Amino acid sequence: MTTDDVVAALEAADRGRRAAVLRITPPFAGRMRARLHVEGSEGSYDETEPIHIQPRAFLPEEFPRFPGTGADTWRSLARDSLQEQIEIESCDGPLTVRVRYLG
Repeated sequence: MTTDDVVAALEAADRGRRAAVLRITPPFAGRMRARLHVEGSEGSYDETEPIHIQPRAFLPEEFPRFPGTGADTWRSLARDSLQEQIEIESCDGPLTVRVRYLG
């Protein structure tokens, strides 16, 4: 995924405009790319559903919400605060994955 995708999803979610997530689509492999996605806008899948990751999963818990002023500073801070490992839910329970950002 790109850093811009994560920041855009964070901003959209914090502003309450869209249910933006980062989506990983099957078939799953060791190296996958998550993409920005508006939750609920996909079709149906035969067997395996895509994984939707809330954008806040990529940041420390205490990271501030999108501000009314100082947006450029917030975006820069968000890019600098992205986590290298996150936890996602799987059918076998929580799974820790390593994240590499593009851009």
